[in-house]
Amino acid sequence: MRNRFTLAAMLAASMGWGTASAQKHHEAYPPDTVQVNSVQEVFTKGTVHGHVRNYFMATWNHRELSDNYANAIGAEIAYKTARFHGFRVGFAGLFTYNLFSSGMAHRDPITGTHPKLELELFDVEDPENKADLDRLDELYLEYKAEWLHAKAGRFSFTSPLMNPQDTRMKPYSFQGISLQFPVREKTLLTLAWFDHFSPRSTVEWFKAGASIGTFSAGVDAQGNPSGYPHHTSTKGVAVTGLQVNSDAAQPGIHAEVWNYWIENVANTSYGRTTIELAPQVKAGIEGLYQVQAGNGGNPEEALAYFPDQHQWLVGSQLAYETGTWNVSLNYLHIGGEGHFLFPREWGREQFFATISRGRMEGTGKSDLLVAKVKKHWSDRLSVEAAASKSWMPGLDNYTHNKYGAVPYIGWLADLNYSPAKPVLKGLNFRLLYVGRTSPGTDLPLKAMYYTTNFHNLSFITQLNF
Repeated sequence: MRNRFTLAAMLAASMGWGTASAQKHHEAYPPDTVQVNSVQEVFTKGTVHGHVRNYFMATWNHRELSDNYANAIGAEIAYKTARFHGFRVGFAGLFTYNLFSSGMAHRDPITGTHPKLELELFDVEDPENKADLDRLDELYLEYKAEWLHAKAGRFSFTSPLMNPQDTRMKPYSFQGISLQFPVREKTLLTLAWFDHFSPRSTVEWFKAGASIGTFSAGVDAQGNPSGYPHHTSTKGVAVTGLQVNSDAAQPGIHAEVWNYWIENVANTSYGRTTIELAPQVKAGIEGLYQVQAGNGGNPEEALAYFPDQHQWLVGSQLAYETGTWNVSLNYLHIGGEGHFLFPREWGREQFFATISRGRMEGTGKSDLLVAKVKKHWSDRLSVEAAASKSWMPGLDNYTHNKYGAVPYIGWLADLNYSPAKPVLKGLNFRLLYVGRTSPGTDLPLKAMYYTTNFHNLSFITQLNF
């Protein structure tokens, strides 16, 4: 793995290190202004961009439960050729080191599990891995014209359920093909197929079926450890999306609809609409519906990833937005037919009520209420605060509670700052604090580990180039 990344980095350095770009690899590319007259200039006029990141995290858990800390440092280096008749090639590599930490390989004596959030900075498959943490994250061929934007290979992909979520040291990455067509002004059609995945906090690439179960598999409907890891059969996932922005159909409206067909596993449809009720006041509604496809991943029920269920959820939002303030009240309800299930190795759900450390996947018959306030003090400083309340099924309700979620009251503070001095251009600091408690709830101590009655602090320093 390390040799493969080193080769990529050397190639990037030889192909135009001086033309650095400040954009991240998953952002939209700028308009092409470079004139290319030969195949050689395709490479010599390419661009290099990336970041260096230092991530410190610490968690204080309840009573005798283990407290943990970790400091990861690493970088991403990415290279894109100049376009030639609409085509370009790009690649990106990542590496991470465990600068210092508590014992990632040590299990909490009460729960018998490894440190959850801190280990996600490194390799969840190998807690003892501190240095061999590099990955060839992207390698793709891209074509861009007025009527089509196409990518094939390994690259980032953004949608409500499948996304990079680049908030650790490594994002979720995908291998396949993506096609985007402007159907009309400000309306975009997306068609994609993915058959290999590299989940966040891992260093390897997996076939679609093998990737499902890389993270914790939870329990089945009988409360036994889920048997689907290494037993899920699927060729991949087909994604279809249609996004309509404001001014295309009617001012003040944004709508999007997505469908995810996981071959032989499940079909999930999701849609959301936001509308401007009055100046600076918006309301939104969202919904999701999913059913089993094929045999859920395996003909044996005990080994199937997706049970024979028809699950749904609905969400809503009421928001007040000015140039500097964003205040919203958000609500999510998940139905009681089973539990909302989507491979957490492929991204993280992005609902109105979604907040950091607040994943709802794996639950049913549950509710989440979140109030958010964000203030943009300037282009360089923003502060966000959130308060949340969740209602969850009991720990022994295995049909609706796959991962041992517990009811909680939570709070969050998120500060982002970029220095104004020119000499510090590209530098960014983020301080994230998340707290959670479950007053009046009778919970065994082992059920609280990284789920409630904890404080989690992250401090991230990043230099974009």
